[in-house]
Amino acid sequence: MPKKIKKRQNTLLRRKQIINTLRKLIIQYGSEHVTVRRIAKEIGISEGAIYRHFRSKREILAFLVDYIEDNLMGDIEKSDHQEDILEHLDHILKNHFSSIEQRKGISFLVIAEIMSLGDKGLNKKIFDVLNNYIARIKEILSKGKKAGRIRQDIDLDIAAVTFFSMIQGLVTMWALSDYKFTLESKYSPLWNFFRESIRVR
Repeated sequence: MPKKIKKRQNTLLRRKQIINTLRKLIIQYGSEHVTVRRIAKEIGISEGAIYRHFRSKREILAFLVDYIEDNLMGDIEKSDHQEDILEHLDHILKNHFSSIEQRKGISFLVIAEIMSLGDKGLNKKIFDVLNNYIARIKEILSKGKKAGRIRQDIDLDIAAVTFFSMIQGLVTMWALSDYKFTLESKYSPLWNFFRESIRVR
């Protein structure tokens, strides 16, 4: 394998390791208490090794937001083979809850933690990520309206925000309970409530 390719692979692996460690530490200690030194200690490398990949903690957080966006959009794309719009939304919700349980809700909880730092640039980045996500859900809902599966009087903006909010709200309650219930146990009633509120009867 050429040295350049190997070096690039090593760089990508190390960046992913740093980002994953940051996510874990944010959940444990809160974002304001996570330092580059703490990240380095957790991984078992020097601070200098981290600065070879990222210029600052803020840059690591910005990459983490990109990673979260990839996860959120990936859960949508995994479900994209569904022809029926309601089935598509159902599978998106299932994929979200499955991946959230595997990652202990990290995407949704980390978003809230990063926002708490009050960094305007990072908050704008998160705002754009969430807007892109909501716009994608709205696009799916719009197709459902055109296909006659979703009520014509439904406000698509409100429906898309509601879809996101019910996930964010449940994940927050789940984390605050110290993960005492399973998301799977809440999935069916939540989905049924949302489906019944938007579908054509």
